[in-house]
Amino acid sequence: MSGKRLSREERRERILAAAARVFAASGYDAAGMREVATAAGISTPVLYDHFPSKAALYAGLLESEVDSLLAGWADLPPSDTAEGLLRARVAAIFAWMETNERGWRMIFAETPSDEGVAEVHRRGQARSTARLTEVFGQVPGLALTADLPRDRANEALAEAAKSALNAIATWWWDNRDIPREQVVALTTDLLWRGLGNLIQEDR
Repeated sequence: MSGKRLSREERRERILAAAARVFAASGYDAAGMREVATAAGISTPVLYDHFPSKAALYAGLLESEVDSLLAGWADLPPSDTAEGLLRARVAAIFAWMETNERGWRMIFAETPSDEGVAEVHRRGQARSTARLTEVFGQVPGLALTADLPRDRANEALAEAAKSALNAIATWWWDNRDIPREQVVALTTDLLWRGLGNLIQEDR
């Protein structure tokens, strides 16, 4: 008796799951489409019917990882304070990394040179900036010395926060001995309190 015939979407999800395992084991450059097809239990022509190139396959997987990272934000409870709002988002990001090493590696620790993949990576980064801009927009007041419209300031601060998050996420990849709670605390200190408040000068 033959098994259930998969729909196109189900087969695509199976391919992405297999590709994730292959890319995780071999890295982008060393992974081959035939290897992915074998892992997915399909023929190479069927794989190419879904994804015309290795770059397109990797880009599809990367996009699904970005979706997964950002999806958790919608379920976060509201916070009574702006600091709590920011800390909850930072904690969610690093908790996702700790339980999703593949996505952590793809988004923060790998930079494939293929332009198609790079474009997907840029779109993911832009989506992250937009989400962080929304977070800064929920802060009722910002004591800024810069004379900027609030929406422009929110966007600039979000871009800076994203860069800091990216940098710490990349650093943590090589420093796994540091507990996640301490990484969250360090990141929140930097983003919320700022370097100026962290530096104690002799009086």
